[in-house]
Amino acid sequence: MKKITVIGATGMIGIPVTKELINAGFDVTALVRNIEKAKQIFPNGVNFVKGDIEDKNSIANSLKNAECVYINISTRPTDKENKFNPEMHGIDNILWAIKQSQIKQVAYLSSFLARNYKGNWWVMKAKQECITKVKNCNIPYTIFYPSNFMENFLNGMKRGNKISTIGRSENKAWWISGEDFGKQVANSFNTEKSLNKEYSVQGIESLTTHEAARKFVENYAKEKLSVSSMPLGMLKFIGLFAPQMKNIANLMEVMINNVETFEAQQTWNELGKPTKTIKDFLI
Repeated sequence: MKKITVIGATGMIGIPVTKELINAGFDVTALVRNIEKAKQIFPNGVNFVKGDIEDKNSIANSLKNAECVYINISTRPTDKENKFNPEMHGIDNILWAIKQSQIKQVAYLSSFLARNYKGNWWVMKAKQECITKVKNCNIPYTIFYPSNFMENFLNGMKRGNKISTIGRSENKAWWISGEDFGKQVANSFNTEKSLNKEYSVQGIESLTTHEAARKFVENYAKEKLSVSSMPLGMLKFIGLFAPQMKNIANLMEVMINNVETFEAQQTWNELGKPTKTIKDFLI
């Protein structure tokens, strides 16, 4: 039974990935800030180590006896360039701890947006530097570049009885569920084909954000929802007075302008083809 440590297990995508690692039969350890809260999410199948990525020693403790590590960290809207940031400083602590361990494979969740980005926004530059650091850590790596996750509808886009979208773009994304992605992560730890490999992560439905939001609303059974849309310019204006909104506006602008092509055939061939549509995700 392969032993895997998850860093970021209680995050939006960390949860379904960790559940799929458990389902696949791995011995899973998670580095978490609050063990009692984490136990409510994962009542069985996970060993917990208390700590966070600002503490090198707690990271090292979570990696004891582990063979592989899955890293699920990201910059939050409240993070600032001149303060501790998961993708600027946390990754340094994680890689330091990995080098003190017996880790044989590092799996890291990045994004299409970071890989494709050409501008100078510090958040995206930090993501790109994070990719470089993982690739240069001298330990076999597997890097995932996902399209849009269906979980975003429930974690950020759903506000009351509305699904809130920003701006309007005709660029389509291949929406994927965290569960389907989690199965691919689990499979990546079971094949040497995934070593020193970068994978595009895309689902089976190609939709604009507005189209995807409509499908979500049509199939959401718990309550009646509607789709609302805020112009990007308005969010940028709000961002002049609220730094958190400025970061969100910058992210939305990158997403709106991102042109995504289908690139996941190799991922499907080697790690498994996703099965869920947005409708399936809501069943």
